[in-house]
Amino acid sequence: MKKTTWIAGAALAATLGVAAYAAAPDGPPNTRAEVQARVAEQFKKADTNGDGFVTKAEADAARAAMKAKFAERRAERRDERFAALDTDKNGALSKEEFSVRQRPGGGDGEHRGHGRHGMHRGGMGGGHFGMGGMWFDRADANKDGKVSLAEASAGALAMFDRVDTNKDGTISPEEHKAARDAMRAKWQERRAGKEG
Repeated sequence: MKKTTWIAGAALAATLGVAAYAAAPDGPPNTRAEVQARVAEQFKKADTNGDGFVTKAEADAARAAMKAKFAERRAERRDERFAALDTDKNGALSKEEFSVRQRPGGGDGEHRGHGRHGMHRGGMGGGHFGMGGMWFDRADANKDGKVSLAEASAGALAMFDRVDTNKDGTISPEEHKAARDAMRAKWQERRAGKEG
């Protein structure tokens, strides 16, 4: 049975308060063991002085570096989308070109816009940068001003474990759907509360 990687990616994104999994060349982890390995990998990168702890300054620096890398990749994707739409390659989009979406790699269809509701919705990678400062405060369980690997792993693994309801170490399509539906319901509830 094919396992999905969505919640594992969300768990990893929670580790250093950045969309670290989005920048990973091989995508989000598939299993609990992979979440642990990715957290350890990101932790090691953030622990610039190699003392086995990440300070708030180190976490902020790691988050800033990942944010810059994410912005660079987003700009590259935007340029690719523009190039695919600009069929006459004149550097401008005509109304006709704009009304037809052609994705890099083939396929075309009606243009649905850009940004939040269009070609790129940001997904799990786009909106997690604001969690950085809050992540550090939550992860620093003993409030000593630094985060150990165990503290850094706790939140990501707890999130993974909540979704892995059958505790087999992977997220099945059914578990993914249940988690996605629960997240959507919470989002709609918060949105209704803000509008009300």
